[in-house]
Amino acid sequence: MRSISERRQLVEAEGHIHAVKRGRRGRLHFENMPWLHKILRLGLRVSALFPRGAANVLDLRVEEVEFAFDGLAAVFDGMRILFLSDMHIDEIDGLAERIIETVEPLSYDLCILGGDYTFHRTNESDAAYSRMEMLGRWLRRRGRVLGVLGNHDRYRMGEVLAECGVEMLVNDSACVERAGEKIYVAGIDDCHYYGAHDFEAAGAGIEDGGFKIMVSHSPEVYREAAGRGYSLELCGHTHGGQVCLPGVGAVVTNATVPRELVSGKWKYNGMQGYTSRGTGASGVAVRYFCPAEVSLITLNRRSSTKS
Repeated sequence: MRSISERRQLVEAEGHIHAVKRGRRGRLHFENMPWLHKILRLGLRVSALFPRGAANVLDLRVEEVEFAFDGLAAVFDGMRILFLSDMHIDEIDGLAERIIETVEPLSYDLCILGGDYTFHRTNESDAAYSRMEMLGRWLRRRGRVLGVLGNHDRYRMGEVLAECGVEMLVNDSACVERAGEKIYVAGIDDCHYYGAHDFEAAGAGIEDGGFKIMVSHSPEVYREAAGRGYSLELCGHTHGGQVCLPGVGAVVTNATVPRELVSGKWKYNGMQGYTSRGTGASGVAVRYFCPAEVSLITLNRRSSTKS
């Protein structure tokens, strides 16, 4: 695990939440208004909708997704990746156990953790550390685990996961090798809140022409990832909206990206991508018309897929 960057160290040292400014609306975003979280929580409790929304958070769905690539080596045809993102695990009692229950029967070759392991941004509770340590060790016993940090995570959480055997990609890369063929998985530090992502450092150990997967907590770097020749980007952060309206979709996304990048499969300039709806919830720990997910991603060699 790389040492903490100057940028992340500076933001963590502030000790308070700073506003995220982006897009035409500048600072006028839901995440910059914690008082709105309180109003929403109160409104849900008064309307008696809160219990249903809280129960929905633990209703994990397994999303099986397939991608096809021309440049994938034959030995990796059918490789399966378990992708878990946005757990916010300290605020949701029983979530760690529910994840284990959901993942246990699944077969996969590699696990990737997409960041946002904690609920609050300025403080990481003992519950966050202990629950992620338990889950990290359980996942590590089943196989290789890679991970990145998100906008809710402090560097210490990365250290906790690294101590469990998780290979934390903080502007770094890892190589998966089979029969002399390689897949490179690059992971960048959070681009949304910390602005600590570094594509140059993340790709420094990758051979020219290698098959590359980018793991970014947020999809907001999709243009640069595509421009740097990544075949697939895996990301989260948006929660798919978390609170959606039938026929309308996400009310809030917290990411300045086109709507088609907010959830599920997408494409951009030859790069394919997947944005997870997340495995937990943040802000207010409820979900409506947007179930939490455990993502099971299969990589196929295009010549082997059915038309």
